Amino acid sequence: MSNLDISEKKFPVVEGLRDFQENRGIVRHCKIVGTLGPSSSNEKTLRELIEAGLDIARLNFSHGTHEQHKSNIDLVRRLSKEAGRHVAILQDLQGPKIRTGKMPGAGLVIKTDERYILSYGIEHTKEGVIPIDYRELVHDVKVGQKVLMDDGLFALEVEKIEGANVHVRVIVGGLLKSRKGVNFPDSILSLPAMTEKDSRDLLFGISHGVDFVALSFVQTAADVEQLKKMIAALGADIPVISKIETLRAIDDIENICKISDGLMVARGDLGVEGSVERVPGFQKLIISTAAKYARPCIIATQMLESMIENPAASLAELADVANGVLDGADCLMLSGEVASGKYPVQCVKQMASIINEVEAWTFKRPVRYETSLFERDTWVENEAIARAACEAADALNAKAIVCLSLTGTIARTIAKWRPKTPIIAISPRKDVVQRMVIVWGVYAMQNPLFYNTDVLLQDLPQLLKSMNIVQSGDTVVITAGIPINQMRPTNMIKINTIQ
Repeated sequence: MSNLDISEKKFPVVEGLRDFQENRGIVRHCKIVGTLGPSSSNEKTLRELIEAGLDIARLNFSHGTHEQHKSNIDLVRRLSKEAGRHVAILQDLQGPKIRTGKMPGAGLVIKTDERYILSYGIEHTKEGVIPIDYRELVHDVKVGQKVLMDDGLFALEVEKIEGANVHVRVIVGGLLKSRKGVNFPDSILSLPAMTEKDSRDLLFGISHGVDFVALSFVQTAADVEQLKKMIAALGADIPVISKIETLRAIDDIENICKISDGLMVARGDLGVEGSVERVPGFQKLIISTAAKYARPCIIATQMLESMIENPAASLAELADVANGVLDGADCLMLSGEVASGKYPVQCVKQMASIINEVEAWTFKRPVRYETSLFERDTWVENEAIARAACEAADALNAKAIVCLSLTGTIARTIAKWRPKTPIIAISPRKDVVQRMVIVWGVYAMQNPLFYNTDVLLQDLPQLLKSMNIVQSGDTVVITAGIPINQMRPTNMIKINTIQ
């Protein structure tokens, strides 16, 4: 069957490579996550968002009903299929957020240097007492530790603990409104990783086929392990993205990264917990750790915040997005900008434009494959092949690196080296194809035939040519595990010039 003309053969219809086909391989490497909400949950806007470059739709389970989320899932699936682009769905669980109780009227004025009592409750009923909806408060805080409220606007210090009451002194006061978030940056909290609401939401997400689950307020690797066990017990195998938003998570970042399928730099709460000046350093640490273990990393929070109300971003925001690309993030995330802002489509277009511009000039510089960035005692076969594929593609100015893979592991491993050359992952598994959306520089397609025969290694270049992905004279670098029909780990690299 080898060396047959492409016209004599019937190849499967594939989806998801429209960007390659239309732009002759000039594609965006850093991906875009957008949160769906009132501004973006209608068919017209969502179709425009997908056309503008939305790669991952985030469903924020801190808001909305299951009925609304199901509607969005169905809409994303249908519109992405119509557009010929893979758009993944990220379920973001609310997590154990601690809040103040209901305050009287417009709010409670807490004055600097005055003393108050923090006590478990859902509503303010007694003068001088601030209700907190966390029963274990007295067991988890210690004298001298800080308590922050309303995204760090208000700061208090624990002075003493008596019975069920925590006595505090106000360091920075103001008007405290109802149901504001409370952070304990110095404390180790005994909060469960998953609340009852999270468990119900997880069951919904699994039953409706979400592609990723994001776990909020991760403190240790054990939190991630617990969620993974729950997912497995429900008969699923969905990747878990750990949101890094506590100082305790920063301290355990290596172990969290090892067990996670991806990381998110949740800069909002991280800035409250660790002071905003430290966030850029945290961001670089989290991204570099994710790269070390070939885990995708998302940067979130306030990337184009001013565009919630304005049609144009500030220069500082443009620089922030550019620096996210330069730091090596796999994805950049838009939250309120797309969920509730006035200009959701313009936000995605603006972010895509910045990413394209930064990548255009960074890819003109010589590539340096810094082995020291990923120090290992020993290298396994597929890691060495991934590195070799990147160097070969760069040296030969290849049009694409093509990975024949069952699980997508080799594509993620290649992507961590950040080659100039786009990566095409081909897998027979639809779930793997969808999950590749989150990985830097990777575009995937489903091919249910290639595990039945080794012949595809010979026919693949012509298949790519027939899809208008490559032309005669182009070079492609192919990686695979051979014999293919034995589903071996990647153990081969092949360089092919299109005839």
